Amino acid sequence: MKKMCESCGMPLKDGVKGTNSDGSLNDKYCSYCYANDEFIHPDATVEKMRETSVKGMSEKGMPKFVAKLMTSRMSKLPRWKQADTSKPAE
Repeated sequence: MKKMCESCGMPLKDGVKGTNSDGSLNDKYCSYCYANDEFIHPDATVEKMRETSVKGMSEKGMPKFVAKLMTSRMSKLPRWKQADTSKPAE
């Protein structure tokens, strides 16, 4: 099973991994969600993150219904299961 971003579900590979404060690649979050040891949208709700993801995928040519299907289980990802979404899951 491929590793996925724990915030949006995007498949993680070196070209899209987020970064830690020391510049190293983060193995839990993608660059659309996480940079320099912080969430890019720290106050986002899972609903807002899903809307943003669907919009981004649609703009890249993915049919909207497919994008919605791909993000339908986003609330089950580790970032959204924890109470404090301003810090990454340990």
